[in-house]
Amino acid sequence: MLNRIIRLQAVLEVISNNTALALDHISYQLAQTRAVVYQIRLAVDYLLADEGGICGKFNSSECCLEIDDKSELFPSKFQRENFLNEKNQASTGGSILPRIPDMCEPGQKVTPSAFQKEMSLTTKQRLARAKKLTLPQIVQPQAKHETSHHKSSATDPEQSSFQPCPPEVVFQNYSPGQVCEIPVLLRNRDKVPHLLKVTLESLPYFKLVGPNDVYRKVPPGLYTTVRILFTPAENKDYFHKLVCITEREEFIVPIRAIGARAILDFPDQLDFSECPVKYSTQKTLLVRNIGNRAAHYQLSTQSPFSVIPAMGALDIGDAMQVTVGYEPLKAGDCSTSLVVHYDTGEDTYTSLHGRAVDVAIGLDRNSVTFGETYITLSKRTTVRIHNLSDITARFQWKAVDTQGEEELKLRRYHRLCQLEKDKFRDLEACGVDTTRRELFPNLIRRLQSEKAKAQGDPVLFKNDIFSIEPKEGEIRPNCWAEISVFFKPREARVYEQAGYCDISGREKRLPLHLIGEGLGPRLRFSYEELDIGEVFLTANLRYKTILLNRGLIAAPFSLVPPTTAMGSCFTFLTQEGIVAPNGLQAIWISFRPTILGAFEERFQFSVAGSPTPANLTIKGFVMAPTLRFDVPTLHFGDVSYGECALGLHQSVRGFPRTLKCRLFNTSLVPLDVNLHIPGDGSGQPSVESTDQMLRLSSQSWRKEARGVMKPREFAISPCRVGVPAQGSADIQVALCSNTVGDYKLELVVDVDGVGKNVLALTLTARCIVPPLRVLNPAVWFDHCCLQTPYTEKLTLVNDSDFPGCYCLLPQEDKEKAAAWYSSSVPSGIIEAHSSVEIPITLEAQLVGECNVPAELAVFGREGSPLEILLECIGHGPVVCVRPKEINFGKIPVLRDRSKSLHLSNQSGIPAAFWAKMAGKRSCWRIVHSKGVIPPDCDLDLTVIANVNSTGKLQDKVKVFIENSLTIIVPVQAVGTRTTIVSNKPLGPKLDLGSHFSFSPCRYEFQLTNKGRHLHQLYWRTEGFHILRQSSCRPALGGTKSKGASQSPRPGHPVFKLQPPQIDLRPGQTVDMVLEGCSSTVQEVEERLLCHARVEKEKTKQIMQVDVTCKFIRPVVQISSRAITFRVEKKPTDILTLQYQPLSLKNTCSLPFSFVMDLEQPFQICSVDQQPLPADSKPMTLDVGEELHLCIQFNPAYKKDLNSWVAERVLRVRIMEHPHKEQITVRGEVYFPNLHLETQAVDFGCIISDTEQELYMEMTNCSPLPVQYYWSFLTDRKVNTIRSMIIVMLFSRFRPSPPKFKRQSSKKGVFLRRHCKIESVEKPAETPETTQDSVQEDPAQQAADVDYLEAEVFDVRPLFGVLQPGESELVTFTFFGHANIVARVTARCHVQGGPTYKVVVTGEASCPSYQLDVEEIDWGLQAFNKVLKAEVTLRNTGVVEFTYVVPNSSTGTAANPLPGVPVVVPTEGSIAPGKEQVLEVCYLPGKPGVFCRTFQVQVAYLDPAEIFLKGEGTLPGTTKHLPRMLKENEEILQEEEENPQEEEMESDTLTMTMDNGLIANALPWCDFGPDNPGDCGRLVERGLLVRCEMYDTDYMDHRD
Repeated sequence: MLNRIIRLQAVLEVISNNTALALDHISYQLAQTRAVVYQIRLAVDYLLADEGGICGKFNSSECCLEIDDKSELFPSKFQRENFLNEKNQASTGGSILPRIPDMCEPGQKVTPSAFQKEMSLTTKQRLARAKKLTLPQIVQPQAKHETSHHKSSATDPEQSSFQPCPPEVVFQNYSPGQVCEIPVLLRNRDKVPHLLKVTLESLPYFKLVGPNDVYRKVPPGLYTTVRILFTPAENKDYFHKLVCITEREEFIVPIRAIGARAILDFPDQLDFSECPVKYSTQKTLLVRNIGNRAAHYQLSTQSPFSVIPAMGALDIGDAMQVTVGYEPLKAGDCSTSLVVHYDTGEDTYTSLHGRAVDVAIGLDRNSVTFGETYITLSKRTTVRIHNLSDITARFQWKAVDTQGEEELKLRRYHRLCQLEKDKFRDLEACGVDTTRRELFPNLIRRLQSEKAKAQGDPVLFKNDIFSIEPKEGEIRPNCWAEISVFFKPREARVYEQAGYCDISGREKRLPLHLIGEGLGPRLRFSYEELDIGEVFLTANLRYKTILLNRGLIAAPFSLVPPTTAMGSCFTFLTQEGIVAPNGLQAIWISFRPTILGAFEERFQFSVAGSPTPANLTIKGFVMAPTLRFDVPTLHFGDVSYGECALGLHQSVRGFPRTLKCRLFNTSLVPLDVNLHIPGDGSGQPSVESTDQMLRLSSQSWRKEARGVMKPREFAISPCRVGVPAQGSADIQVALCSNTVGDYKLELVVDVDGVGKNVLALTLTARCIVPPLRVLNPAVWFDHCCLQTPYTEKLTLVNDSDFPGCYCLLPQEDKEKAAAWYSSSVPSGIIEAHSSVEIPITLEAQLVGECNVPAELAVFGREGSPLEILLECIGHGPVVCVRPKEINFGKIPVLRDRSKSLHLSNQSGIPAAFWAKMAGKRSCWRIVHSKGVIPPDCDLDLTVIANVNSTGKLQDKVKVFIENSLTIIVPVQAVGTRTTIVSNKPLGPKLDLGSHFSFSPCRYEFQLTNKGRHLHQLYWRTEGFHILRQSSCRPALGGTKSKGASQSPRPGHPVFKLQPPQIDLRPGQTVDMVLEGCSSTVQEVEERLLCHARVEKEKTKQIMQVDVTCKFIRPVVQISSRAITFRVEKKPTDILTLQYQPLSLKNTCSLPFSFVMDLEQPFQICSVDQQPLPADSKPMTLDVGEELHLCIQFNPAYKKDLNSWVAERVLRVRIMEHPHKEQITVRGEVYFPNLHLETQAVDFGCIISDTEQELYMEMTNCSPLPVQYYWSFLTDRKVNTIRSMIIVMLFSRFRPSPPKFKRQSSKKGVFLRRHCKIESVEKPAETPETTQDSVQEDPAQQAADVDYLEAEVFDVRPLFGVLQPGESELVTFTFFGHANIVARVTARCHVQGGPTYKVVVTGEASCPSYQLDVEEIDWGLQAFNKVLKAEVTLRNTGVVEFTYVVPNSSTGTAANPLPGVPVVVPTEGSIAPGKEQVLEVCYLPGKPGVFCRTFQVQVAYLDPAEIFLKGEGTLPGTTKHLPRMLKENEEILQEEEENPQEEEMESDTLTMTMDNGLIANALPWCDFGPDNPGDCGRLVERGLLVRCEMYDTDYMDHRD
């Protein structure tokens, strides 16, 4: 079965491949057909271009058909299945089909234009671009053999078996909310089919079309398609991934959405062409952000190019200037890139290129040579730098020829600085005080010298001999600069130095060699050698010599210090100075010889600036002096050890000796001598017997304790003395012997300046130690109480002829001795042939017999000290104890019960004791278990029982007596009650005090089983069921009615104990929590019961706790619920911060924390008026504590001068409770203010040359008096006052038919506009001038008129004072100058207050009107019929006017008087732009022609006349219409279009006959037989002919 399936699969693959190949051929053929169709269509559109192409020719919107190229969807023959799917989906028209991209090389730098083009592509265009296909990276390989039957694979195991196309899904240029779709092709690269599962984590923005996380089988070479929907919420970047899993690997297809991008339109290339080297060339670019996002960029490039700015931001559509600089340091071509780093991660590269060349710049010479120059003088010469180029060259004179040497010099300086720091750090590490630089001057001097050299300017030329000025500067194009070079030598030698000119335009520095020779002074002695002959040693001699200057400059000189011993004996009085040219200097020489023999010394004086010093040679011979003693030797004889012989017939212990001598000087010079004994010790001075007596330590009396160095035993007085010439000196020698034996030494004399051991005197002596003995070497002290002192005496005998010194040595290892001994007089001196008694005190430390050895040392004795034995018997105290047994009986457990134990000391010494219990974990303890019982005294001990178990308990008390027997006392007790205890007070009553409602009340404690048995505890609340384990807390938001009971609801106690059930092992401790909460203010009382079961015993109640808690709410006593600030700012006052106190007091029984919040212009301050920080921590108020604060008000919070009121709420929020407090804070600041009734006064338009007044009420609305004054703003930009010139307008009048007589166009009929024009600067124009001016531009006739001199507006009163609340009327007056338009700003200045502005506007103009007719022609009318017409009077000006019809008739419109026209209405007013229709009624009254006039007068203008004319006829046939001209045929056309307006009156007969009948009916119409067409034309035009018969009424009327 499996083989059949495999064969079937192979057949299907062959069929699929052949089908795909056929489709490839068809696709290729269709592509060629598509190209041919487009060529034909292009040719046809070209031929029909004038008619709009094919679409324009056939006027069809669907003629333009686009043939999509689908051939690129098949890059190989293995994609038939996907082609069918793509074709079906494309037919639906809802998706975007991908195009297999072409291969391209990655890693290329993106130019700005390419980036702009890339960012302008749509998602479809980007998908269609040719890119190189890359294989995805395998994230996690899979074990193929576990999920696939195919064991072999043709692909590399390290590469993916599927090729995604595109390799990365990219969306671009999308709109928020628009759905975009991209298909992803996954082609199987392997030769075997694979199962593929595509997974896309669902996000609000990305979705996968079709089933997700489902395996699909893909044959080899074919592909499957998945579609990804993208719905962006905004135009930003999005990232996601498409996870693809096969049986052999897992790979990822990245998904990326590119949002809005900033695009800076930099050029792709910027070429600087040829530029001078070391010269900055700049190019400025105007860069615009043509993207759809604000640009945050960074610009970077590489040297020698630079760019400014380096970073910044640019909004959409904005532009900026970018300066790119090119400053090459070397000649040649240079290329790099200008990189634009966008904050979105993209980079663009603009190619920068430049070529650096040397320009024509150089020195006029390369070397400068100076002649001989004295060292104190200087010479100057010049060098020119020629700039023959077109640039401004900047130059600098350097000390080195290359930049690398400068950098090396800088690195040397930094290295020396670091070396100095390291040296000092090493010295500090060795413990050397680095603040004392004199300890290492050489190191400091060397480092500072090197540092000073390196610290010289490493850039500019600097030399002590040669100097160049200026060191730097600029040279304009085609100019030269003169450089000064100075030579100032310091020594007489030849100097050579090189300077280098670093100048713009030249790559290498221009060298300049400097050469100069220095000359110094010439200084010599008057003689070069001085012979002083023979002189005595230490003699003072003086000589004189002359120093001559043979040169032309001053010669500074100084003595070179001599280096020999003889040279140091010479002193020169003038060691340094200056000898003037051709001058001299006297020098005194002092000589004190200290060395014997002949000598010859050469002295040198160095001359500043001269290489040759001035030399002087001195020679001679020095002789030595002579000395002697008056005795040949000094003999001290026998001396006791430690005794001191002081002089003749004097000694410490009565040994008569003399120890004096005299020293004589037989020479001619005084001598200073030193006396010493070379054989004497070099250690510490010898110890005398009197000093040794005070040293009681045993080490100082033993031989081995003496120092290694021999002590000094001789004392010479004086040891240094000056002996005058031919004089003498007395010498005394003292001996204190610390060495047993004979002495034979010499007293040696040393002479200063002469030599050592000049003279010696012999010294002799012998030292003896006297033998001492003890009469009673064993001392018996009998019976001794412990630690009680007993005293006996020891006898010491001296049988010799010399006194001795002794000492009872201190006891060693005293802590281990059985007895302690001491002496009140341990040391002393025993005279010759005498004895002394030494007291010894003994104190026994142990019970029983004690033998303690002691030692007696003799000063100077060789060997061991004398031994002594001290003997005694020691015994301790006797103590009795009662009672012998202690019984406590029944006592409660864990509670102290005490009994007394009596101790009695029946001995004469104190008895030290300590007591303890015998058991390890005893229930008993002893108070003051240690102590001392005084001799023959009693003491009571307290034994306390604290049993931890019920039942009978026993133990023993052990009393230990120091140095005595131990006493044992039995104790027993019986325990009752329980062993469960709490670490906090728990019963029988537990008052938790007060607690805030709405917050849980917790009482944490611990229960400990201090007994020896397991306890099972059960807690419950009395009156309720046994508590269950629950962690729920009572609701905090509930409230109760006033009538509700304070006790909780039945079955729900307020307090709960957790945990309610416990098993306590012995010694175990458990944490307990008692918690309760109440939403109302109440006092809760509940009883908790604890039952326990101990091992197998019955359960019993062991504890009862009555819990009481009072739930309260926080109560704050506030000093004021409303705080008001009121500030009245007078003109002379200065606004300062205002403060008012505020105190908060906690009147409840619990402390609480709170925070306060207050907005500006108020602020919370401390009591010392310091503002509290905005982020301060909550403040705490203890019970009864009162906090004093200040509320600050800033009246200058608003910067204007208007009165204002600020009202805020100070909120106090309690942290432990939802209760809140509020305090109203109000601030009022009053300035001198006014209330104006209006901010604008508009006079409208008045008639020219008239005045008008308007009133405005002004009220003082502040509590302060207000001083004010008015002024007008003089700013021409704000105020406008100009004149109007009214232009006469001419227009053609077209009357309305049928009542008025039309004027012929030949007469130039026009409409009259009446106005009175009065210019401020020009006289009124005549009618002729006005008519001529119609042809001018009216805009040119309007001109501004300066009214600075003429008064336009006025205000009264101009100034004044208003009291608070007082009002006043302000009168504004407008003077209407002719044709003026005025707008000014009046300002009311308030002292100390704001300035109010009132806009005052007004216009003045002449009345202007228009009458639509000036003549009414009724034609032939019945003389007895009332004729009516209408005249329209229109106000064409800007001012309202009144009109009147003078001399009006007394008749009425219904019954006018014959021959007198009646006009209705006869008077009225017309607003600007409005019109009034005047009805004119006229009765001819008699036949005949009539002509009448009536007048209409507007304002003060001249009346306008209107003519009335016509002809009254007898009753008969008349024409209905007046006569008309041929030019007015348009009126007839209007009548034809409205025939209903021409209906005949009730008495009119309509004639519908032919031409002949009409002619008969109209005998007055002269048609005649020759012109019947005239009548026909009248009929065609709809003319009605009216026949009227005389009737009776008419006849009556005519009568």
